[in-house]
Amino acid sequence: MKYDFAVIGLGKVGSAMLALLSRSGHSPSWAVSSKPGTGDTPRYTDIPPEPGRAQIVLLAVPDAAIEKTARHLAAAWGSACRGIVFYHLSGLHTSDLLDPLLKEGAEVGSLHPLQSIMDADRAQTAIGEAYFIFEGSPKAQEVASDLARSLSSKLITISKQDKVVYHTAAAIASNELVAIASQASELMETVGLGMEHLIPLIRGTLANVQAHGRSALTGPVQRGDWSTVKAHIEALIGKFPDILPSYLALGRYTAKLASRTWAEDLGRGEKLLDRAALKERTTAMKRRGMKVVFTNGCFDILHEGHVSYLRQARGLGDALVVGLNSDASVKRLKGPERPVNSELSRAAVLSALECVDYVCIFGEDTPYELIREILPDVLVKGGDWAPDRIVGADIVKSHGGEVLSLPFKPGHSTTGIIEKIRSL
Repeated sequence: MKYDFAVIGLGKVGSAMLALLSRSGHSPSWAVSSKPGTGDTPRYTDIPPEPGRAQIVLLAVPDAAIEKTARHLAAAWGSACRGIVFYHLSGLHTSDLLDPLLKEGAEVGSLHPLQSIMDADRAQTAIGEAYFIFEGSPKAQEVASDLARSLSSKLITISKQDKVVYHTAAAIASNELVAIASQASELMETVGLGMEHLIPLIRGTLANVQAHGRSALTGPVQRGDWSTVKAHIEALIGKFPDILPSYLALGRYTAKLASRTWAEDLGRGEKLLDRAALKERTTAMKRRGMKVVFTNGCFDILHEGHVSYLRQARGLGDALVVGLNSDASVKRLKGPERPVNSELSRAAVLSALECVDYVCIFGEDTPYELIREILPDVLVKGGDWAPDRIVGADIVKSHGGEVLSLPFKPGHSTTGIIEKIRSL
């Protein structure tokens, strides 16, 4: 069946749908666009006062504008909406955003072309090859089936509650695929190659996926070649620390897919570093554009206040380095009965926190020299420290860094815990 239709919003997707449906024998009644255009389809710069001949209206507007546009249409047309089928083209949102139109007697649905649309030139071809994913009213589904059939495509219906998971899958398969290819390209560029050299490999992999699905695995994880994986990890730690987390996460998932057991020590790495190793790591991170955050303390008995503070500190950048006072340093600062726990024990507990990336023990009373060596981008201290009184603030500020003071969570202190234990 052929329909009279209208399109609100002539961006890449809206323009492609206008052209594809017209070419498939449907009749464009009008379109709304802020840009002037060519062709025989009447154009408006805003919602027309009445729907005219339009039996279908496509809302090809940004996600944030869908509900507002639906309210505008319902207010402008009122009962004239009855019997018209309205679709929005969002992959994330459900047809609930079109409720103002539903209340006026319209049929509503979300109709999403499952495709990556980057430029207008390829949009028509890309959408023409796509599945259309639908949810909405029964009548809207019937009409959507006609549209998909006229485009030689297939309509797949999902439930409202599945839209978010569906869209997440689509984002992984498109955007994150680009991100992975970009990471591989960055590595290749260091050896004189680039994205163009990876394209045949990527195409071959996609062909394998099409033919074999989840069984299309090759490479060291599939073979259980953990020595090669370890070599990859060591190379990334030294030169591409920003890429390492995704390599590890995908490696673990790949191992599961290949029915292999990922060794727990792979990629876990030693967090406790001496100064030379720490400087090497932080230099590599900063070279890759990562923001290094530094804080310090005794952390004798780790409590909730410490954990909350360290999490906040980690959120200020890409990696958190903790300077830890040595046992001798703690004794000079806190008295002969401290620390309660040894420096290695305190370092082990800190290293177990996900928010802590590296720990370095220093023997001086302050971390001034350690800060001078690693030059963090952000220097953080907890408690009542004013930023201008934080040790090392002058060094960090002189290099264009930030110095911040974060409050500890009230009601938690190591001294208070020790006094409570002694009183028992």
